[in-house]
Amino acid sequence: MKKSLILLSLCVSTIVLQACASSGKTGSYKANSGAYNAAPSYASANTPIDRAVEKALKNAQTDQERLEILGKMHAREPNNEGVAISYARSLRDDEQINKSFRVLEPLSRLEKPSADVLTEMAMTQLALGDFKGAEDSAGRAIEINEKDGRAYLAMGTAMDAQSKHQDAEIAFRQGLEYTKGDPIPLLNNLALNLASQGRLEQALDILEKAKEEAPNRMEIERNRRIISTLLETAGTPPPAPSAKPAPVPSAKPAA
Repeated sequence: MKKSLILLSLCVSTIVLQACASSGKTGSYKANSGAYNAAPSYASANTPIDRAVEKALKNAQTDQERLEILGKMHAREPNNEGVAISYARSLRDDEQINKSFRVLEPLSRLEKPSADVLTEMAMTQLALGDFKGAEDSAGRAIEINEKDGRAYLAMGTAMDAQSKHQDAEIAFRQGLEYTKGDPIPLLNNLALNLASQGRLEQALDILEKAKEEAPNRMEIERNRRIISTLLETAGTPPPAPSAKPAPVPSAKPAA
């Protein structure tokens, strides 16, 4: 019973970490660093409005000031994708999740939405607890850009929350293959996914790797200690599945 409660805590922390990883308070408006807490790239990054927003955000002294700047720009240019994505993310940082959803929804319902918009929508749906919707949005993003590491992060987290653990594992591993930025959220969520499948030694190995890359990340150390404790009391772990899990299913477009 105690072991089940600890594993449940780990699964919940996967979702909590995902909410943190999907929103960053320090990202540049148009940065394309690939880091999970950097703002997504924006295709038209050389227009006057982009330069004005970039300058204003650089001069912002607080998160609230940054949020206000983005809010004004979004009111002026509601169809500007880069502004909308950054504004939605800042709203999530400020725990205005429903408003973040409303900012992204019109762009996500376009005939040809961008992968960035759909990935950001998936992150917002995770924060709302709409795991099926998040899986659908992430799947649509991957259909557009199969190398979007953040989309795989969102999809894997949504699948884990729905107890689709083997499919979630595949999504996290694919995300690690494609990510060019901070791998820690993917490593952490993959480790917790493996722990939920009872594969504690593999989970601990991944968390040790994550700790080497990010020694100051408290959530990594916390989860490493929990899984170490589980290993000490669990005995011999079950073997990994011999059959290769099915590919990540393509999600149908949201209604």
